[in-house]
Amino acid sequence: MTAILQHAERPIVPAASTSATVATPPRPGGIALVLGTGPEIIKLAPIIRELGDMARVVRTGRRFPQGISEVFFAEHGLTDPRSRLDLGADARAGRIALALERLDQLFAADRPDVVLVRGATDTALAGALAAHSNGIPLVHVEAGLRCHDLDLPEEHNRVLVDRVSDVLCASTQGNVGNLRAEGLDGRDIRLTGDTTVEAVHHRLMPERARLNLLRKWGLETDGYVLATLDRSENVDDEEALFAIMSHLAEVADAGYPVVLPAPPRTRAAAIRAGVLTARMGVRVVNPLWHSEFLALARHAALLVSDSGAVQEEATVLKRPILVVRRSTERPEVLREFGALVGPRDDIAGVALSWLADGEDRRAGLADLPCPFGDGHSSERIADAVRHLALVAAR
Repeated sequence: MTAILQHAERPIVPAASTSATVATPPRPGGIALVLGTGPEIIKLAPIIRELGDMARVVRTGRRFPQGISEVFFAEHGLTDPRSRLDLGADARAGRIALALERLDQLFAADRPDVVLVRGATDTALAGALAAHSNGIPLVHVEAGLRCHDLDLPEEHNRVLVDRVSDVLCASTQGNVGNLRAEGLDGRDIRLTGDTTVEAVHHRLMPERARLNLLRKWGLETDGYVLATLDRSENVDDEEALFAIMSHLAEVADAGYPVVLPAPPRTRAAAIRAGVLTARMGVRVVNPLWHSEFLALARHAALLVSDSGAVQEEATVLKRPILVVRRSTERPEVLREFGALVGPRDDIAGVALSWLADGEDRRAGLADLPCPFGDGHSSERIADAVRHLALVAAR
């Protein structure tokens, strides 16, 4: 096995540690959309555009270096938010507590009409609890997702956020069923679909640009594997990470180059685990802009990932995916598009089997409907938000 440690065109810029500060808040009222992670920005961007002047974006997390934040938001058609909660805490409990404190202060001083959060991140939990403590109506996007693994902190987060939400925007009928099974059928549950569909359509490069990008990377259509690893059960467990990377190297040795965009945390863990050595044939690269990642994903023979967002994107791009996890909150992906493989399972064996019949497998996916909606989710969610704001104003 030969290893290649490469850098993408844009360098990784380490996040700076700063004390918590609150920027000058925007005008009173409106819809406060609380976000912090890259996936939250990507998924909420269609809703923010749909809400227009009603939207008030509140960003939590560490401060981006000057210029990087503006570029990232601009990529998704947004302006960098004026409300920022720059959190320097490293421990999860500290981050949640600090975000909750700062959001509580912000909402008390500058009360929005409605708060909207997405998913199961610590940011979503802090935003939901801050809204609840201030008596502000709350909308939860991606409500009802369940992996039924209570060892995962995000499973606790999503259950808690659903419990304190006034409007529950569910992506699929299965999500609606989960909410009803938990006794939440008396709430305003709406089947909206997921904004991933819109985000992919908005950011996917034209075919000619995608093929130019592949040539630049030295890749051939349907001739490589694109992988991502970020979840703690894979990245923070050295044995699991070594096993996964070894299997990916086997796939690369079999003639399918493996490209692995790695954020700083994943790269650091790989170095600690000793997997970035001269015997690992995986191209570990710096994180890509979303449009670049989608371009590579669209023409990959196979995706290998532990990301929920990538699972959804695979169904829009019609690519097969191996989900490197014990469980998934998106079982819809497994019905046609993917399969679960644990970090210590025979990932290489499954991947090479799927690659062997890859042409037929990809052809079978081409005409399947995306299980996460029709590309109009942001319109439905924005309508629900506006209705809740009108009710709250009475």
